[in-house]
Amino acid sequence: MKKRRSWLLPLAGVVVALVTFFNASPNVVARYLIIATIVIILIGIAAVIVGLLQGSGSVDNGENYVKDEFQNTARKKLEGIAGSFHKLASSFDYMASPKTILNTEDMQLVLEDISTNLCKNCKKCGVCWERNFNQSYQATWNLLEIAKGKGNVTVDDMPDMLRLQCIQVPEFVEEANRNLSMARLKMVWHNRIVESREAVAGQLGEIARIVKDFSGNLCDTGEVIELKRRKINQKLRVHRIKVQRVLMFERENRGMELHLRARCKSGRCLTTKEAAILIGNALEKRLVPREDSRNVIGREYDDYVFCEDANFKVLTGVSRASKNKGELNGDNFSFLYPDSQDVVMMLSDGMGSGSEAFEESETVIELLEQFLEAGFREEPAIKLINSVLVLRTENSMSSTVDLCVVNLCAGTCEFVKVGAATTFIKRDHFVESISSNSMPAGILNQVDYDSKSKKLYDGDYVIMVSDGVIDCVEDEDKEGYFIDFIKNIPFKSPQEIANAILSAALEKHGYVPADDMTVLVTGIWKK
Repeated sequence: MKKRRSWLLPLAGVVVALVTFFNASPNVVARYLIIATIVIILIGIAAVIVGLLQGSGSVDNGENYVKDEFQNTARKKLEGIAGSFHKLASSFDYMASPKTILNTEDMQLVLEDISTNLCKNCKKCGVCWERNFNQSYQATWNLLEIAKGKGNVTVDDMPDMLRLQCIQVPEFVEEANRNLSMARLKMVWHNRIVESREAVAGQLGEIARIVKDFSGNLCDTGEVIELKRRKINQKLRVHRIKVQRVLMFERENRGMELHLRARCKSGRCLTTKEAAILIGNALEKRLVPREDSRNVIGREYDDYVFCEDANFKVLTGVSRASKNKGELNGDNFSFLYPDSQDVVMMLSDGMGSGSEAFEESETVIELLEQFLEAGFREEPAIKLINSVLVLRTENSMSSTVDLCVVNLCAGTCEFVKVGAATTFIKRDHFVESISSNSMPAGILNQVDYDSKSKKLYDGDYVIMVSDGVIDCVEDEDKEGYFIDFIKNIPFKSPQEIANAILSAALEKHGYVPADDMTVLVTGIWKK
């Protein structure tokens, strides 16, 4: 289980991860480093403001609390930072667009390069480019138009006037082809720079959203927090706990998050689980310590974080098989727990099998974890990852992306699929399938994905599989086979369900894996 970290550190981690994975030309990397520096500076400003907010929660020996004026000031400053990110993102909209063909300006530069590099040293240069300039220019332009359509030209493609007049025909054709190749290479790099700008613009826009959301949920209003603070103080004072500061955050569909700075008096110790019960009684809510919070409230002032307890709990299971015995499985997966209210299932199938496929899917999973922990939404995160894969220059990369975010408070789940195999939801003896017709990430500049929202109920199972599992079934209706099989699985344990599905797939293929195989199962139950 991954512990939740401060939202500032993952944001910086996202920037570093993106720059690391973009293996482009030195100029492109330099652009990214500049952008990354700007982002980190702005995040640093946000950190200062948050530090002021947390550090100024009490004055006068801890007896007074955050005032409305301070909250409004901090909120406005954070909104200003969010606005800066939005302006940075929108500035990319006015930059150059991608090219699909060489335009007139490109062809003009090619023509000038030919005349400069080859013709200027020719003894007939004055005849061709001074005395007969118009005819030479038009003949060369016609040759380049032919080359643009064919890719390359030969001596036979030269206009009669140019072939008869030029005394360096083979060299002229070679120079024309060389300059056209250079122009096409420049166009490729131009498009990659444009794509990278789009990726950065998306990243900045998401950071702006995160900062703005944070600014909008700093804490409750003065009267409300004062009333709640008194109730918390009364409950904890009985157990000799002195409270210095209370900050509360209401998160959409994820309940309350409470930040407490406190200490025990007179040698008394209290566990954070006990404190969560006391605070929950005071607020009439069910609270639990956050995963990264300390276990015991000690004698020195320290910060403790409590979250509203989720309505559901989950258990998970995994079953896997490699295509070739002894080789790495090209699928990578992760169960991510960004906080006590969410569980994220993610599965990526690298193209092919073995170590290369493993490295591709590992890149996708690591970046997904970085983005989601930093607070990015699923769709923008996948778009940015697609840009990373497209812009990798040492070799082409493509991987499927299968993502399911389960909200344990609301009992809902969000599916995002990019070229991924069918996912199944099992409810008693009913099975629902969720399919995707999109291409894997890393193939197209603009990633296509399918997204769906579903309501989950007590006792439901979400079953995610890689293509290798589906491909083991040679029947025409592959999904139908798995729907019928999953419907009749008698097991309740997610691990047993995963094992049963993998075994059934292998049995259909003579116990020889058709490809790397992975089955992920998450069961959800009401608390």
